[in-house]
Amino acid sequence: MVPEVYVGVAVLVKEVVRILGSVANQEFTLLRGLEDDISSLKDDFEQIQAVLRDAEEKRVKNNAVEVWLKRLRSASLEVENVLDEISTEALLQSLHKKQVEFRVRAFFSSNQNKYMTRVRIAHKVKDIKSKLDVINSERFNLDLTPLVPTSHVDDTEDVGQMPDRETSSVIHDTSVIMGRNEERDMVIGDICNKDIGKHENGEVPVYGIWGMGGLGKTTLAQLVYNHETVNQYFDLKCWVYVSENFQVKEIMRKIIELIDNCGCIDTQLEKLQVSLRNKLRGKKFLVVLDDVWVEENEKAKWEELSKTLTCGAEESIVVMTTRSQTTTRIMAKVPELQHKLGCLSEEDAWLLFKKLAFAQGREGGDISELEPIGREIVGKCKGLPLAVKTLGSLMWSKSSTNYWQYVKDNNLWELEEIHVVPAILKLSYDNLLPHLKRCFAYCCLFPKGYAMTKDELTMLWVANGFIPPKGGNNLYMLGEEIFNCLVWRSFFIVKADSKDDEYVMHDLMHDMARHVMGDDCLVIEPGKEVIIPNGVLHLSSSCPDYQFSPQELGKLASLRSVFMFQGGHGHWYKCNISQIFNHVQLRVLYLRGVNLNTLPELVCKLKHLRYLNLSDSSIEVLCESIIYLQNLQMLLLKHCGRLKKLPKGLRYMRNLQHLDITGCYCLSHLPCGIKELSSLRTLSFFPLHKSIFPFLNKSVAKIGELGSLNLLEGNLKIRGLESVGGLSEAKSANLKCKTNLSALALDWSKSVFSMPLQQKFIHYEEVLEGLEPTSSLKELSIWNYMGKIISPSWMTNLKNLVEITFFWCLECWEITQS
Repeated sequence: MVPEVYVGVAVLVKEVVRILGSVANQEFTLLRGLEDDISSLKDDFEQIQAVLRDAEEKRVKNNAVEVWLKRLRSASLEVENVLDEISTEALLQSLHKKQVEFRVRAFFSSNQNKYMTRVRIAHKVKDIKSKLDVINSERFNLDLTPLVPTSHVDDTEDVGQMPDRETSSVIHDTSVIMGRNEERDMVIGDICNKDIGKHENGEVPVYGIWGMGGLGKTTLAQLVYNHETVNQYFDLKCWVYVSENFQVKEIMRKIIELIDNCGCIDTQLEKLQVSLRNKLRGKKFLVVLDDVWVEENEKAKWEELSKTLTCGAEESIVVMTTRSQTTTRIMAKVPELQHKLGCLSEEDAWLLFKKLAFAQGREGGDISELEPIGREIVGKCKGLPLAVKTLGSLMWSKSSTNYWQYVKDNNLWELEEIHVVPAILKLSYDNLLPHLKRCFAYCCLFPKGYAMTKDELTMLWVANGFIPPKGGNNLYMLGEEIFNCLVWRSFFIVKADSKDDEYVMHDLMHDMARHVMGDDCLVIEPGKEVIIPNGVLHLSSSCPDYQFSPQELGKLASLRSVFMFQGGHGHWYKCNISQIFNHVQLRVLYLRGVNLNTLPELVCKLKHLRYLNLSDSSIEVLCESIIYLQNLQMLLLKHCGRLKKLPKGLRYMRNLQHLDITGCYCLSHLPCGIKELSSLRTLSFFPLHKSIFPFLNKSVAKIGELGSLNLLEGNLKIRGLESVGGLSEAKSANLKCKTNLSALALDWSKSVFSMPLQQKFIHYEEVLEGLEPTSSLKELSIWNYMGKIISPSWMTNLKNLVEITFFWCLECWEITQS
């Protein structure tokens, strides 16, 4: 497989042309005197864009074209950066006009003084123009000419197509799994067998499911794990994804977290062993270790874990899946507990393919003509479920007999069996639109087995500018369409033990994503050599304490994304964050779980930043300089239990769209002016606070600030409703106009329990009446309500309500419908 240099350049150039075309409509004083240069840049890019398809065809055989494309990529990124800098400086100048302190600071700053900024930008634009003029002229020397798009088939389609929601849900359902019932029942019979489940030589028994990639080992284990017989037989179940790096402490920590349903902060082996034994002792448990790799020289690691797991009751068992027969022999020592997974029968493979390829919603094509070709394609898949499933979902969108014939006669079938599945995955990838390719490949920055959600990925794609605008459609809705398409094509699969719509990538998909990203991506993993290519754009590290040398930092100057993961260091990890703030081109900073009390003032240097994730971290205070991040769209602080306050100037971050402060219960209030964030789509938590000192209340957001935030969607919890004075103040929240809210929680503080009896019931019923939610609400919860009656007039209007919950409503006598 060849990294997707052309695809990345083509998408970049297209986006740059779009931005250059819109710059003229933006009133940037910074561009005065540069109009001709901007126009010339646009002309150069349009001329280059016309020959990119020819460059794609010639680059494989002509190294000079490959070098030319890389230089074009570099210049395109520079243009993107400078155009983004122009728009950012315009935002900052608008900010300076609002406050004297900002204006004075800007005047004495070489980075923010508008006159010096204009000079700096002018130099950058002219420098890029010179580079691009050379690149544009070189296309003649390389004999690159405009080509009319051609194809080996006459199939024209929107690759973003997919069956309707009802049909596509079959992906999440066991009805799409064929031919595994017999093996499922056999495995269940073995692991729920009192005789086989006995400990021998003091070791916990292990059942090994092994076979090559793409056979469906995880799927079979999932069918077993979720079966009702297994649920009834075992007291306790845990599912742990292991992958190549078998880390004993990390596996123990994950099992403990699954049992406790919360984080585990222990990092010492002995403490983890004691904790795990205490939780498993006397319990009949099933532990699934998915995708395990243990080599001969790693036996001691497994023996350490096995020794800890012997504390369970008789009939406890470990089920593991692996591609390695060696791993199976080391862990599943009893031959009767080793199962080599076979291929699907030809008929089961055909039924699986047919269910996907001819699903409801496909257009065109005579099925009677396509079926015979489809059967031949399935025959060549050799019963490999991932190959059949991937091709089935691909062929659903292909109505041309020519394309079906092309797939049947493709030379990929001449590859060795072990390489057929990766080749089929690449074929499916090649049929994606360029922006879908970028969205998919970007996901390789998450570690293998990492649980991803639709909302998380969509935000990241938007932050990186991967989703091209389409009319007036919302980018997040377009991102949801992309996500659903990738799920339909099996690029993402439902996480085995997920309860929250979490998805993972098959290991083979992850390998392909990493490969097609090429030098755009740097992934740092424990125990692996770090080689940093020039011009890398996205960094992912599972070694957050890794120290970069000055030379390495120089190679990372173009970074647009930084992801830091725990890598087995406990609940919070330490990170040398000062190195990160030198990468001023960053769009994404993912520091979930970082051990950090406050963000350094240097954060204001990251003026291109769109996405900042500090969820699950130890952060207590966000520095005031964060408001200089005028491009910031996503500020994610979910479950930051120590966070005490948000910046007073938060109101000036006008591009902020998502402020996730779910579970930040040390926040007593939001800063005044939150109503000015007119683009806000997510505000998960709104704490209300009323001080006994009136002068302090002027800096605190009151419930009326919710009134104008009508784009809010998802979940909203309002806490501290005892501070709301009455009906009119409650109505000022204007909850009924927030039509995109799906879940609402109304919470009166528990402190009211200590109030004098005569104060408890004041205003409660009329405040509840004033908090009329949107009629489209699906979930409603009411906490600590101290009124005697719950009977708001709006209750009968909630036609879409599927769940209503009451917590600690101790004084309530009656719940009625008005």
